[in-house]
This record gives sequence, structure tokens and C-alpha cells, in this order.
Amino acid sequence: MSPTNLTAARRQAFAAVATAAREQRGTWVRLDAYPTVRGARTTAGRINNGTAAEFKGAGHWEAYTAACEDGESVWLRYIAGDQAVPRLPKRMTVRVRHDGDGHGYEGVGVLTVTISSRCPRCGGPRGVDTIRAFRFVHDGDHFVVDRWTNSCGHGDVYEAVVAEARQEDRESPADLVQAAYAAQEVGPHASQAANLLARHGHLDAAALVRGEVKNNRGHLSTLQAVEFLRELTGGGR
Repeated sequence: MSPTNLTAARRQAFAAVATAAREQRGTWVRLDAYPTVRGARTTAGRINNGTAAEFKGAGHWEAYTAACEDGESVWLRYIAGDQAVPRLPKRMTVRVRHDGDGHGYEGVGVLTVTISSRCPRCGGPRGVDTIRAFRFVHDGDHFVVDRWTNSCGHGDVYEAVVAEARQEDRESPADLVQAAYAAQEVGPHASQAANLLARHGHLDAAALVRGEVKNNRGHLSTLQAVEFLRELTGGGR
């Protein structure tokens, strides 16, 4: 649902978010979660352009979208004023504890990984500016890792961070589909691209492509699906 087609209750809720954001200039505030990427991106685009009813003013607002547990979330902040606000990077690099891939904590060590700067649960900004060193001892050996605090309140655990980083290191869904199309392993319709993604374990990307096919009433090519997936990289700002 876009800001131009809101119920009275939603308009009131959006106005409350706008007021809170103005009172906390430069602080990211969650607006809402949408069932589709298209709905979230439409709303974020109107906020960034300053054309949304509750968020008027070109250059006064900044918004992004990110995947979350209940769909696609929209986060925004009020940035009008003379003093510039720090940019939110798309990625963050941290040192994390890794207890090995076997049982019994074999091979305990430290991994340096790069992950999204967005919380995987709610899409909010992770604590990029709160990263600090933490020392621990295991079997007499001393290690240094990083800790950080997410303002959304959702904590990160090292095991999940390692799994997230490994997923990021895999061939991107867009690259996978494009290579398969060039090799004539998939046909011209995006539904075949979605099936390919699912077979390779990119279940979220497959679901997004199928949703985009539905949003376009079945009219979406494989190459359009590639472009769609690339546009989603980094939260779809």
C-alpha cells in the first residue's frame, strides 16, 4: 500500500512515525513492513523524493528497504538541516568467533567476515558505529573478536553471522540466473529462473522472483528477473 492510498488509521500511524523521526533527526525509524518488495520500494522511493504526504520535502528524508521476518521493511530518517548525517554503509566487516565445523569446539579461532549492515530480523541498521574489540581465552589461547549493539534490540550471535557471511559469499542469485541464461540452461520466462534459484538453495530469491512475476501478471522475462534481483542488492534503496 502506497502513501497515496492509505486508510485513515495508516495515515495517522505514518504521521506519528514522521513526528518521531523529526524529533530524532538522523536516527533511523521503522515505518512499516510490506508483504511485497514492490510495495516497500514504492513507499521508500516516494519518501526519498519527498512526495509522500506525511514526508514532504525533497532532500529532507532518507529511506531504504530491507528483507525482514514479516516481509520487506521500510526504514527512514529525517535529515533536513545544515549538519550532514553519517551515511549507513551497505556492508560491515567484523571479526567473529568460529568454533569449527565439527563437534566438541574443535578448531576454535577467529574469522573476519563481511555481512549486511541491516538486521536480518527487522531490517533495521546494525550497530556499525558501536563495533568494539572483545578478548576471550580458550584453552590458554587469547583471541580478539568484535562485538556490536544493534539499536533495534535484536542481538547477533556469531554462529548465525558466520552462516550469513557464507551465504553472501556464494554466487549471487542474479549472477547465477544470468550465467544459466547465457548457457541456455533456462528459458526466457522468469518462472524458469525462479525454479533454478530454488534448486540451488536461493529460496528467498526464488520467492521474490515468483512474487514479481505475479505482480506483473505473469509477464516477466528471465533478463528482467536478473535486473530485478540486482536492484534488490544492498536493501533496494
